[in-house]
Order: sequence, then C-alpha cells, then structure tokens
Amino acid sequence: MLISALILCVTTSCNTNTSFKPVKPELSVSADHRYLVLENGNPFLWLGGTVWGMSEWLSREEIDIYLNDRKSKGFNVVQICLFWGKREDDPVGFTVNPTNYYGFKAFRETDGKPDASQPLIIDGGTPLQSNDYWDHVEYIIQSANELDMMVALLPVWGRRYVNATHANFSEKLFTEAGMAGYGKFLGQKFKSYSNIIWVMGGDVQPDLGGNYLNHYRAMAEGIIYGITGERVKWSENSPLWDYALMTYHPDGAPLRNSSRWFHSDPWLDFNMIETYTHVDSVFVAVQNDYKLTDPVKPTVLAEPGYENHPSHKGSISEIQIRRQAWQSMFAGAAGFTYGAFRDSVGNGPIFSPFKGWEKLLDLEGVKSMKYIRSFCLENNWPSWTPVNDLIIPNPGQGEFQKVAVKSGPGNDIFIYFPENKSTLLQLKAHFPVNKDIIFQWYNTKSGKYSEKVKISLPEDGITFGPPGDWSDAILLLSNRM
Repeated sequence: MLISALILCVTTSCNTNTSFKPVKPELSVSADHRYLVLENGNPFLWLGGTVWGMSEWLSREEIDIYLNDRKSKGFNVVQICLFWGKREDDPVGFTVNPTNYYGFKAFRETDGKPDASQPLIIDGGTPLQSNDYWDHVEYIIQSANELDMMVALLPVWGRRYVNATHANFSEKLFTEAGMAGYGKFLGQKFKSYSNIIWVMGGDVQPDLGGNYLNHYRAMAEGIIYGITGERVKWSENSPLWDYALMTYHPDGAPLRNSSRWFHSDPWLDFNMIETYTHVDSVFVAVQNDYKLTDPVKPTVLAEPGYENHPSHKGSISEIQIRRQAWQSMFAGAAGFTYGAFRDSVGNGPIFSPFKGWEKLLDLEGVKSMKYIRSFCLENNWPSWTPVNDLIIPNPGQGEFQKVAVKSGPGNDIFIYFPENKSTLLQLKAHFPVNKDIIFQWYNTKSGKYSEKVKISLPEDGITFGPPGDWSDAILLLSNRM
C-alpha cells in the first residue's frame, strides 16, 4: 500500500514511534568555531568523497565496494544526493524521476511528473530487503555508520529541481512548501541516525534564476520539524538546531559560496565551498571564509577540481589534487573533499558513478589523501593559524602559491611548497635570530619525513627548497628538538 509522505508510517525503519527520542548528530562545531568535533571532543578532519548519484545508480554490493575502499584510504565522509536526476545511459543526460538500481522511484507521480510532496513509501521493506527507494537510502546511511563514516546528505539537486538553472537538464518541481514537506519526511525517516550531515543547495547559487533562499531555509526548518516534532524558524536562535548539523552546497563560482547568503543564519553550522575547476582560486576562497568573524564558522572545501577533469590548464593532475588539498588546509579549512572524473578510456566518472567507475578507485591523486589526514592530526592541526608574513619576496600565485601556518603551543611553522622551487623566508618575527632552529621536510606524495637538521637562523632570512626530485613538500620549522 502506498503511504503519503506526510503520514507517519508504522514500520520500524521509519523511526516515527511517538516514544522515540531523536538523537543529536555525532558531529558538532568546536568551541573556537574553526572545525568539527566528535561526541568525545576529538577533532574531526573532514576527508570526503563525492559520489552524488550513489542512491540512484548503485546496488548494495557496489555501495559496499565504494565505502570500504574509501574507508581504507582514510576517508570519513561520503557526499551523496538523494534526488539527483539519474543520467541513464548518458552521463550528461537527465531523467526527471529516475529509478534506482532496484527499479524504485523516489516520488509518486502526478500527470507523469514526480510529486515533490509525496515520497513513494511501501510498507514492509528493510535496508537489506528494500521495498522502496528510501529503504535503499537507509542502507547507505546504515552501512556508512557501521564503518564510522559520515554521510553528507543532500536531499535534492537544487540546480536541477529547485532553481532549475541547468539548461535543458532541469525542471522546477520543488516549491517552498514542497521543500518543507520533503525535509520533514527525511527528518522523520532518518532521525535515529547520528552520522548524517544535512546539506541544502545542490550545485547552485540560491539567488540564481530568481530568489530561492527561502526554499532552502524551508527545507532546513522541515528537517528539524521532522526530527524533533517541533517547529523553528530559520532565523530563530534555538537549541532545536542542535539536532542536526547543516550546511549549504553552492556551485563552482569559487568566491560565491554558502557564506555569501547564509553565514548569519542560525541553521547553517558551517560553510561549504565549491571551486570546481578553478584551481587558482582555492586559497583565496577558503581564506575569505576563514576571515569572517561575525560569526566565526568552520568552512569545508567540499568540491574542488576532480582528478582527470578538464580545466583551462588541461586535465587536473594528481599534484593539482594535492595542491588544492594542502592550500585548503593551510588557509584554515576544516576539511577537504576528493573527486574523480574519467580515465583515458572513458571509465567513470566516480561522482555519478558511471560505467567502470570501480577502475578509478586507485587513481594517483587519491593515494595521497590519507596523508592529509595523518599529517594534520599528527601535527596539532586544530591549533593552526594561517600566517602570510614570512614568504618573501615571492610567495607565488594561484595553484603555485606557497602557504604557511603557525602551530601552537610551540609556535612551530609549516610551509607548503606546491612545486620544487626555492624561496627566501623571513623568519625573525617567529624565531630568535642567530639561534638554532630545526627543519625537516614532509613528502606529501609518500607521507615520509626527512631527517631533522639543525641550523642557525641568520638576520637577513634563509632560502629553502624541497629535496631532490620531490614534486611538492611541506617544510617544518621549530626551535624545539
């Protein structure tokens, strides 16, 4: 029997028992509002992977392949879209109400069009034996949870179904009321899971093609209503917002990110950036968010340039993946997301995921992602503060810009060299002149440290360059052994 989205279903998986108490998310914002933390207070460094079409394209077995692979590579977030517009046999095509791998559609239809107010629910299913689309979504959330992975869950691709700005591949289906109702349904359905990060938006600027800010705010309100059973306005400072961790996914205009429209909204816990193919804009985009102080909020680069994706500089290479990641973290980001396009024979892309996507799981760029997480956590990443006064006279530009952070409490300095070129450093503002300092190199591709070397710091600066044939590296400076 079909059940309306706004009627509470009686199956256990819907979690709508009136005696059920919603759980708070595993993640929250740190006390200094710069990064995310787990329930035990430990810092959570977001290392995500985009696989937007997972709930539409993949079987349970394929979901397991992806999640287990990414877990083994250090990833802790998977970014998916529940209603993305499956591309059928053409990775650039569009299906207005696509079926998932098992033939289930997300929404009931009226006059041949999906009704955004009526998710299609069929009683009796489970995540392992799905009767409908939403059982399969629950399999993803449940499987990620078992691997201690978070799901950054984007309810609807705004570019296709809300603003409908994707020319020839979009249709306006979600009204403001529909967004609120859909949000309520999702909040009710998945309120027992603490590993969800709710993501409004969907590759779109909310003021593009009209003013849709209140559509996305209505969805945030609906999610909280579904989770808690209580209403709250998007502009209201309320403890109810603590029952969901929320952000907004913009499009690839690198300096027009979630902070532009929603930074002061109480529902927005942290900012999200997409730079897409603009590899020269990463540091500036993250720094712009980092410098916002009223209020201070974390920011995540959640969609940079994908490995192998065409750009104005050619296909994005493995070293450009690392440059984007390290420039993000050194600019003050709370995390970074990796994505992959196609290989030379047409397998992929992973973000769809499209035919032969499994063959792209071990691209060169992804292999060094685990070193981002390990280096940051080994070197007191939560205490990092970007510093820009020591790379003189030529810090470089765009993807070749050298970037630095100071790490407390010992005031160590880390400098990322995005290419193997020497540069003069002025360190006297950070270390005593004519005193010994210790330097060491970190190979960002292999995750290996060089030996520590002691030198005396001269008055007029000192020149450093990465060792030998290292393509890019981090210089570690300290006055402590």
